[in-house]
Amino acid sequence: MCAKAKEDKAAKAERKAREKEEKAQRSAEAKQKKGAKSKKKKSSSSSEYGFLLLHGEKVGIAVAVLLFGGLLAMGSGLKPFTITADEISQSASRADETIKNSKVTPKEYDEAVDVFQYDKYAELIKSSVKVNMYETPVRWEQSLFPDKTKRPSIKPLPLENLRARACIGAIMYNEISASNTGAGAGMGGGIGAGAMGAAGMGGMSGGMGGNGGELKGRQWITVTGSIPIRKQQTAYNDAFGDAQYLDDTRDQPRYVYYKLERGVVSASGSIDWKPIDVIRAIKRENNLWSGVGSDQVGYNYLAPTVSNFPPMAMSPPPMANKPFGEEIANLPNIPLNSTEQIAIQSDELKEWAQLQDAMSQMSEDELLSRDPFADVAAGGSRMSAGLGMNMSMDAGMGGSSGIGVGMGAGVDGVGGAGNSWLVNQNAINASRMRIQQATTVDYYLFRFFDFEVEPDTTYVYRVKLILANPNYGVEERFVEDPATLEQRFIESDFSDPSNPVALGADARVFAETVEAPARAGSEPVIALSSIYFDAESASESIVKGQRLRRGAVANFYNQSHNPINVQGGMSADMMMGNATGKGKSKNNKKSVNHVSDETVADALGGVKISGSDYRSPGKILLLEPNGLLQIREVKEDARELSRYDDSNTGGMMGGGMMGGGMMM
Repeated sequence: MCAKAKEDKAAKAERKAREKEEKAQRSAEAKQKKGAKSKKKKSSSSSEYGFLLLHGEKVGIAVAVLLFGGLLAMGSGLKPFTITADEISQSASRADETIKNSKVTPKEYDEAVDVFQYDKYAELIKSSVKVNMYETPVRWEQSLFPDKTKRPSIKPLPLENLRARACIGAIMYNEISASNTGAGAGMGGGIGAGAMGAAGMGGMSGGMGGNGGELKGRQWITVTGSIPIRKQQTAYNDAFGDAQYLDDTRDQPRYVYYKLERGVVSASGSIDWKPIDVIRAIKRENNLWSGVGSDQVGYNYLAPTVSNFPPMAMSPPPMANKPFGEEIANLPNIPLNSTEQIAIQSDELKEWAQLQDAMSQMSEDELLSRDPFADVAAGGSRMSAGLGMNMSMDAGMGGSSGIGVGMGAGVDGVGGAGNSWLVNQNAINASRMRIQQATTVDYYLFRFFDFEVEPDTTYVYRVKLILANPNYGVEERFVEDPATLEQRFIESDFSDPSNPVALGADARVFAETVEAPARAGSEPVIALSSIYFDAESASESIVKGQRLRRGAVANFYNQSHNPINVQGGMSADMMMGNATGKGKSKNNKKSVNHVSDETVADALGGVKISGSDYRSPGKILLLEPNGLLQIREVKEDARELSRYDDSNTGGMMGGGMMGGGMMM
């Protein structure tokens, strides 16, 4: 009994322990299932959050684009795309038919394609390599002295800054009489037609004896330009610096002549260009003038005159009552002389008497057949053979003596003085000195006075420079192109055309002052001066302070004509040798009309500068009768108007004329 009780008790305890273990196992399984379920739920939530984090922005943009596209579609009112499958099929069939019926063959397509010819390129392997294709222009081992080269051909530089100015004035012409048609003297030694004709100068660098002359009012056009001597010399230095053959004369620019064309501007703007016979034009005027006027451009700006050829700058005509102004220079490249320079040059002018008897027989063809290096030897320069000097003293005005130059033998043994343009020995020396000093200035002056022009016509000009060929006469072995050895001259291209110009009226208008409007919307205050030239008396008078408004015509009527001599000018009486000519001419109490027919189009400047008594520079825009517009500047015109100041009138100041000689 006891044993059985113990067994029952042990079995009961074992059963309880097993139940407890099963209960613990069931509890653990329940917890495990609950944890797995929680983990799965958490993982699912994390995945959804990550997707939104990565793609939410794209989804938002896509929704916005769809919304925007829908709004555009609704607002555009476009019809829906209604093409059918059959229509697409028909279009494809038509396209296929068009391609099949095309006239372009595959061969044409092939020809249009740039295919590299590899087979031909491969053939090059059979030929030797040309070493010169890989040579460098600079040697690895330089010699101590540069290699000498052959002389290349030169292309001259064209003329720069070509300008044309309408001019008016009183010019002294010869009296036509039997006494001065031969080898006689007029205005201090006229031009003789024989072998011993002499040119004389007297007085203030102009001989005033002889038969006198006739004063005439004339209009003409002055054409000026800048010859780029410094640039041209640099081009010569670059071309011949390393040449095998050097020549101190040929290796410097030698200007000998020029070709000049005048163009007539039509109403439509087209230009009819025609050449000017320069030699004939110069002869025609010079043979009529009583000498020439004083040149107020410094000699360093004048190209050296080549023996037997005319100068590049034609000398001014003998103008009465005033000297020439800026129209005979070429600003800003070539200025006028100062007062002191004019006085010095007046003295130097006495050494520049040229004999030009041959002009009555010379033609352009004859001129261009001459040797431009006739006065130089192969390696340098030499004096012209047979150049004789016969100095004579001719009485001039006021007891002063003039220097005459007579020629016994011509240049290079040619007898007489009738075949060459000659200068005296001092002039030749001075010319050669200026050749050596060519680089002292940047430009030489080109100048021509055109008297063969008509009123109511608009002109333009262009110029071609002619230089001596620096390779002419050089041995063939020293030049690159032997074909150029026989060319005496080389030509530049034509210059750019000048400004349009037409002969003006008897009255010339200048800007005096401009004052800006006092308030917005009001008119500027414009003051003009008008200079009137009276052809009958060959004299000028001036009226100042003529106030005008924009749109007004610069015509001033019933103005008193008080003839006035411009500062530095010679009066007609002085030129005729009749009086001292100082002071104003007589007042003939004549009334004249200053009619320019120029209209004041506009004005600017004249604004008072704060803190000073000065005003900004004034400018006036004028419309000429021929339709051209011109700008008159107060500052520029002040120089011209100052010459007409009453306190500066009378007498001749460093200017004057050269009698007899026909310098150009």
